[in-house]
Formats: sequence, C-alpha cells, structure tokens
Amino acid sequence: MDFAKSMVSSPGPSSSSNLSLVAPSSDEDNNGLRALNVIASNEALMNELGCEAKGLVESHIPRSNTITPSSLCVIFASYASLSFVYATPNQKYSNRNGVFHHNDFIGKEFGVKVPSRCSDGFVYIMRPTVELWAHSLNHRTQICHPLDQSVVTLNLHLKPGSIVLESGTGSGAMSHALSRAVAPNGKVWSYEFNKVRAETANEEFKKNGVDNICTCEHRDVCGEGFGESCGDGGADGIFLDLPEPWTATEHALRKLRPDGRLCSYSPCIEQTQRFVKTLSDSCHSVTTIEVRLKEFCVDTLPALPMEISMPFYYGTEKVDKARKDKVKAEEERKKKEAEEGEQPKRKKIRTRPAAEMRGHTAFLTFATKSVPLK
Repeated sequence: MDFAKSMVSSPGPSSSSNLSLVAPSSDEDNNGLRALNVIASNEALMNELGCEAKGLVESHIPRSNTITPSSLCVIFASYASLSFVYATPNQKYSNRNGVFHHNDFIGKEFGVKVPSRCSDGFVYIMRPTVELWAHSLNHRTQICHPLDQSVVTLNLHLKPGSIVLESGTGSGAMSHALSRAVAPNGKVWSYEFNKVRAETANEEFKKNGVDNICTCEHRDVCGEGFGESCGDGGADGIFLDLPEPWTATEHALRKLRPDGRLCSYSPCIEQTQRFVKTLSDSCHSVTTIEVRLKEFCVDTLPALPMEISMPFYYGTEKVDKARKDKVKAEEERKKKEAEEGEQPKRKKIRTRPAAEMRGHTAFLTFATKSVPLK
C-alpha cells in the first residue's frame, strides 16, 4: 500500500527560478523580500524572464498508479462482493461475473474496468486502501470494522511517527489502520497468541508493503507481557483486542508513556466492566462508547392527490364537511390545470431512516495514563 512507502525528495513545481525564498532579517527588508518571494514562486513569470530553472526540493510519498506484477488489487464485483488478488502474469481469477485474466489488467491503471473473456460480466480493479482491505480480506477472526477503526485511531491521538502496540492481531485489519495512522516513520508492534495467525499476518504485511511499519510477533501478552519491542514508557498508544483485557492491563501500563492513550475493544459489557476496574488507580479520563452508524435517506417523490393523502376521519358533521371542501378544492385545481395545460408535477422531500443499519460491534474503552507526581 502506498502509505507505507518511504519518503522521497525531488524538485517540486512551486518554483522554477534561481531566486531563493528567504526570511526577512529586518522590518525594512520585509516588503522587498516579500515581493521577491512572490516572483520566485511564480513559474510562468520566471519562464518569461528566462531565469535559470531551480525547483524547490520537497519530500513526498511516491504514489503508484499502474498495476504491476505482485501488486495488491481489490476486485470490485459489486458493493456486497469485494475480494483481492496479487497480480500475477498468466493467472486467472474467477467469480460469478466470469473468468478474468491477470494479463488483462497488468500494466493498466487502477480503476480499470476489466471484461470477462467468457461472458458479459465485468469487474473493476481498485487501488487498495485500508477500508477496501477490511472489506475484502480473509476473515481468520472477527475484525475491527472501518467505523470502529477510525474512532480508535482518533481517540488514541495517533500521528506520523507514533509508536503503537496492538494485542490481538487476528485478521490484520486493525494493524493496517494503525500503520496508516503512524506512517511513514512510525512503528506498530502487533502480538498474536496463535502461531499460525501470526505467521500469516507477517506474510500479508510483507506482500502488502507495510512490513517496514508493522511487525507481528507470536506471544501471549496476557501471560508474558509485550516483550522488548519498545522500552518501558516508550509506547504512545496501545490497542487491546482480547477476550480478557484486564489480565493485560499491568503489562500495557508499563509500556505506555505518561499521558499515553489506551484502548480496549470488547464485544460484551461484562468484559468492559472488569477492565475498567483495573484502571482506577493508574489512569484518568476513562470513557466507554459504542459506535453505531445510522443512515438517513433524503429523496423526492411526487405529491399524492388530495383525496389519497388525506386521512379518513369520520364521526362529526364538521369533520365530514371539511373533508368534502378539500376534495372539492382538489378537483377544481385539477380542472384549472387541465385548462391551462400540463403543469410541473408537485414534489415532496421525504426523509426517513434507512431500512437497515449496522448493529452492535463492540464497546470501546479509552483511558489516559496518569503522570506520576514528583
């Protein structure tokens, strides 16, 4: 994935002159230098003046737009059907839409539409992102979904260069999200008690190009601690996805720096209660939340005729008369429209909750390690 690539330096397009952009040394020079800096940053003006080209050096993460052999590609068949392949010459990928040859998209740009050679079906080859990877990866365990991932990375206060410890690698979905948050010069140390899952995760990290940021180690954190990955007090954030997170609290707090952030991901509230009890003496700002995404649909539809949209009230003479008057007014409106010609149809804006929404995933508990008093 591109976010894990090392930074490179190259001449940037902001200036093509031999003038230097400098800071003023005094108030008298401020206006003059400001004007020179404007000129130096104007590429078109420098070309007219015939100045020698000299671009400003800037650092950036290289971005690959072309699919090459061994590239990770997300196969988009439909919104509910995503999978992935590593582009390999002379290989094939099959799904219900047809058979697709890797040679048909190797050398092309991400986003290309690839037709099947044996049917009318097609797929799109998408550039891999953390979110698409979470939807397409092989689930070796239950994963932390992108909605929860975003809340975790935000509340752990992660930034490029941060050091993060993760316990419970599982399928590696959260490991990729943490890696993107700390890239390009941060580090994620992930731990998994199942040896097969740990080895599989390391293989995927290498294939996906994030092994320079994220490393998985086979270790039972609850019983053995976090090892020597980073010194005591060296971690900026710790994420626990464990069935019994309270057994790892002591080990986590030892590795966490003062004012560092700790998060526990627990499906059951009983797990959360026992975990919070172990934080009372060493942490502050303890908060537990549940994240649910409720979508609303806003659309327009033709307004119903008056006689259909009106509720059917019966009983009193006053109500019946009012109903008859409204029906009569509607008939007169229709008659007038017919005489004047076709009129634009009336529309209503309708807002309603979506028919489906994602239910409970887990309880997220966040805490900040207290700074010891001197």
